[in-house]
Amino acid sequence: MNYFNPRNSAERYSIGRPDFHSNTINHIKENLHIDRKLDRALDIACGTGLSTKALLDIAIEVYGTDTSQEMLNLALEKDKIHYQIASAEQQPFTDNTFDLITVSSGVHWFDIDKFLMEANRLLKSKSWLVLYDNFFISEIVGKKDFSNWFPEVYKKKFPSPPRNNTYLWTNENLFIKNFNLVTEERFKNTVAFSKKQLALYFTTQSNIIAAVEKNETTYEEVENWLDRELSPFFDNDFQTQEINYGNWIKYIQRLN
Repeated sequence: MNYFNPRNSAERYSIGRPDFHSNTINHIKENLHIDRKLDRALDIACGTGLSTKALLDIAIEVYGTDTSQEMLNLALEKDKIHYQIASAEQQPFTDNTFDLITVSSGVHWFDIDKFLMEANRLLKSKSWLVLYDNFFISEIVGKKDFSNWFPEVYKKKFPSPPRNNTYLWTNENLFIKNFNLVTEERFKNTVAFSKKQLALYFTTQSNIIAAVEKNETTYEEVENWLDRELSPFFDNDFQTQEINYGNWIKYIQRLN
């Protein structure tokens, strides 16, 4: 199931996801020593284009693909970015087209072996596949109890749907696919959220989307529950809290 196909999911995603992709792109620019714009960059599983528009800073031509038409209907910077509907494993481009391919918070939904074969086909020799994820680590600055609430209350009520989190990102495995994992990077991003904004973010997660799509609950019921559950961590509806997200980046280079 594609949890981001429904219109409700796309609409919530477009307004509920924090935009810190520019920070990640700055890390990529520095690590790959990009001192002039690349010719072409592709963002796969682009969603509504938050991760895609960040590529405009480092590439002349930017492309974004996704399997959800509802997401692409809400995509950003359509006058500057070429968007198309396509699966990660079957892209509508010719061989050796791109200097850079990025995937933000999406590779765990792929058939990864098939995706790597496709990325190898699309990339120019010695070019880069960069995978990264901004993920919720349940840290509100100054609110230690929140780190327990997220796994013990939220995730027990709304468990994560199955995803491919066990792939072997080793060079022994990647060499066979003509790739080399050069380095990895980890850091944190901090976002200021009000209680309502944090609740909206949660409703963009596949945990809640899955429950709604299975008719186990409704968004209204979830929002009321989140309002009650999050109240102890906010003094009022208008206060914002600093919330830390984790970020990892894998820098993977095509061998030849």
